[in-house]
Amino acid sequence: MDKFKVGIIGTGFGAKVHAPMMNHHEGFHVVAISSVSRGNIEEARNVSGIDKVYTDWQQMLEQETLDLVVVASAVNLHKEMAVAAYKKGFNVVCEKPMALDTKESNEMIAARDYAGKWGLINHEFRFLPARTKVKEILESGRLGKVLHVRYLCSFANYTALISKPRGWLGQEESGGGMLGALGSHMIDSLQWWLNSKFKEVYGQLPIHIPVQTDHNGIKEQRTADDAFQIIGTLENGTSVTAELISAALQTENTWRLEIFGTEGTLVMLDDKKVLISAGNSLFEEVELVPDLEAPPSMPQIAARYYNGFQRALDALHATLVSGKKHPYLADFEDGSSTQKVLDAIRKSAREGRKAEVK
Repeated sequence: MDKFKVGIIGTGFGAKVHAPMMNHHEGFHVVAISSVSRGNIEEARNVSGIDKVYTDWQQMLEQETLDLVVVASAVNLHKEMAVAAYKKGFNVVCEKPMALDTKESNEMIAARDYAGKWGLINHEFRFLPARTKVKEILESGRLGKVLHVRYLCSFANYTALISKPRGWLGQEESGGGMLGALGSHMIDSLQWWLNSKFKEVYGQLPIHIPVQTDHNGIKEQRTADDAFQIIGTLENGTSVTAELISAALQTENTWRLEIFGTEGTLVMLDDKKVLISAGNSLFEEVELVPDLEAPPSMPQIAARYYNGFQRALDALHATLVSGKKHPYLADFEDGSSTQKVLDAIRKSAREGRKAEVK
């Protein structure tokens, strides 16, 4: 199998998940990784398993011959890094959300088009067997016309929010917040599943834990949301409610999706179980393809993502080899479409009224 040479920018998720996942895949070879804030080289080397570690991402782009650059930095740096990678003639996989706003996402698309390279968004959740089954069921028409979708997410993260700093994820100006971190996944999946874009939204972006104080009395002031509530309508007329709370002490189901159609109802629980009811019949569980098991040598944090990430990497490799995008991969157009929804939700939250998705 052809091996594509990869450079990764970011020693957080990039080092802990992207690097080991890609190096365990037979189609990729991570040749270098770079920190963004000139972090500890030895720590980055140990976490990522990559020997060549840069403290300057621009230097990595200048000195390395790469096929692909993974941008896994804070959101406010995505545009600058992607544009720089395109100037060097590299393909780009960017973490979600794509950018700070739609203006930046449009500039990234223009840079990609000028370079004539791939621009893809890492929505690996699309490849989880439960989510692909939802896509198959909706495309089959078994639910009839979809009237409403309810999508809920909750995390028992209250203790962590009051005891640990969030860093850039807690700062609005850096692109932090749960709307971007996980709301982008939810919006992308909804538009992908239903093959329709959001038309209008009403959003709330609360900060339930606005200040965190450590044992030395040092305070972290947070400006980015740690929860969100969205009411929206898709262009095809489907109504949507979606919400996330992270400041919970306990929760039963992390993810719950309910899709209500004229001929049936679908429920997905924790991205692991899909149930369907035809008409007024009882719910029956739908068989899914077996989960993929991570190799024993893979670090534990990366192994948690293996089931979807490995399948996404297979699709990415096939795309790079064939020059034809795998239908389940999210590209920059998908990322920009999600960005427009994020922008509208933020506008709605600021103004306290419904916003059009332009």
